[in-house]
Amino acid sequence: MFDLLIKGARVVDGTGMPSFTADVAVEQGRIARIGRVDADAARVFDADGLVLTPGFIDVHTHYDAQIDWDPTCSPSSWHGVTTVLTGNCGFTLAPARVGDVAWLARMLGRVEGMAPEALAAGLRWNGGGFGDFWRRVEGRIGVNVGSYVGHSAIRRCVMGDDASSRRARADEIVAMQAHVRQAMQDGAVGFSSSQLDIHVAHDGREVPSNHAAPEELIALCAVLAEFGRGAIEFIPRSFVEGYDAADRALMRSMARVSGRPLELNTLTPLPAAPDGWRHSLRFAHEASAEGLRIHPMFPTNRLNAHFALDTTFLFDEMPSFRATLTLPPDERAHRLRDPAVRAQMRAELADPTGRAFVFIWQICVVEAVRDAANAAWVGRSVAELAEERGADLLDTFLDMALAEDLQTQFLVEAPGEVFEDMITTLVRDPLVMAGSSDAGAHLLSFVGADYTTRLLSEWVPRAISLEAAVARLTMFPAMIHGITDRGVIRAGAHADLVLFDPARLRAGRTHLVRDFPAESARFVVEAEGYAAVIVNGQTLFEDGVHTGALPGQLLR
Repeated sequence: MFDLLIKGARVVDGTGMPSFTADVAVEQGRIARIGRVDADAARVFDADGLVLTPGFIDVHTHYDAQIDWDPTCSPSSWHGVTTVLTGNCGFTLAPARVGDVAWLARMLGRVEGMAPEALAAGLRWNGGGFGDFWRRVEGRIGVNVGSYVGHSAIRRCVMGDDASSRRARADEIVAMQAHVRQAMQDGAVGFSSSQLDIHVAHDGREVPSNHAAPEELIALCAVLAEFGRGAIEFIPRSFVEGYDAADRALMRSMARVSGRPLELNTLTPLPAAPDGWRHSLRFAHEASAEGLRIHPMFPTNRLNAHFALDTTFLFDEMPSFRATLTLPPDERAHRLRDPAVRAQMRAELADPTGRAFVFIWQICVVEAVRDAANAAWVGRSVAELAEERGADLLDTFLDMALAEDLQTQFLVEAPGEVFEDMITTLVRDPLVMAGSSDAGAHLLSFVGADYTTRLLSEWVPRAISLEAAVARLTMFPAMIHGITDRGVIRAGAHADLVLFDPARLRAGRTHLVRDFPAESARFVVEAEGYAAVIVNGQTLFEDGVHTGALPGQLLR
């Protein structure tokens, strides 16, 4: 008798090959038979009219902390994700000295938009090595989890507070290499780092990895060559423009010394550099022609951004905004009212050489208010309200935020026509990975965990076939990251499976919930059309409801 039998599904096996109709039997967490299966099973799914695929692999998440109180890694798992890779952008909570955990958590809260209250109430970690961090959750997770080891954590562990202010000495780089080596021995899926200007910690300084010289990054990546496995995730300083010459040279060196694939940031059209994504894509193809494996990601969600000035990081590239929004609440509000500070902000917004989000003042809409007296603002743009008041755009924006203790919720929507043209190109490109979720992070800014559902329901078949789309969500990321026996439906593979109704599949509404520790809030996107999400042969979700099972495994 089999443990599970799925009868008569349209099987899309993850390889990109044409789909076929078959029964799939599962035994002891693995796929036992594919074809016509006439046998008894403890559980039978009638899959007539349904599509069966491998479980989706989300390559860019920040569930490091959330997994302590949410073992299903929602909302990713709602959208068919059975494996998450966390620890991206160089931000992990391990390795960490005991006294540094609070600092790292506060950095995560600021840079990745996690509520400090939720981290303080829900995070159960006091410090230790990379392996120590992940051994804590073994046996109590709903999805499979793999993690990079993060550059900023390693730097802080070796250099202490100096990690946020200077370059490393040669002996410190050797010590950092030892941490990467130990993490790889403990099962890390690779090494991650980033050097974005907008990554500013809670103390107003750029995050530790931003202070690393190219030689340091290259030396840390070289450790992966000792293992012959793993990947590198990296976001360079100049990603908006499409990578400048220095960053291109750095990334080529990182890929060469490691011999491993390099996963890059999501390709995004921004007003300051509308063709930056094209330059990035061209670089990936040039690197491929040189024999290097460099893979940027494409988004399929709409790239809308929710934000409020009490938590946002969106303006950290501008010194006056950054210096103000990293202050304690009372000081922050005082500075935002200061005409001299506003004049400096206005000058930075007008600077044509910067990457400032000038467009926000034109298309930003008030999404929600705390005070009912301001309800008339909701659904109206800042530009419209400023014109009505006969006031300056920036003054109007800041005054509305201050009127509600900086908790006024704003929404910025991406231009539709630019997005359509870009995604149509990117989803067809063989070098570009599906990604962009940032799941577990920026909880009051946007939700990217629906990218899997949107790729299958909104871009199939007009831009890509169902078989090709499923391969981009399964076998493609498994191959890049060295995840064996997952990402395909074949006999002997782990039974990570998704069963959905193609006629009903869609991303549902985006809404705010308060289901985190300390009643802190986050945006989530609902999913419709998923009949079952199966992890290691056990049903995790059935018709969108968690069964209570926790069958996930740590990927080592």
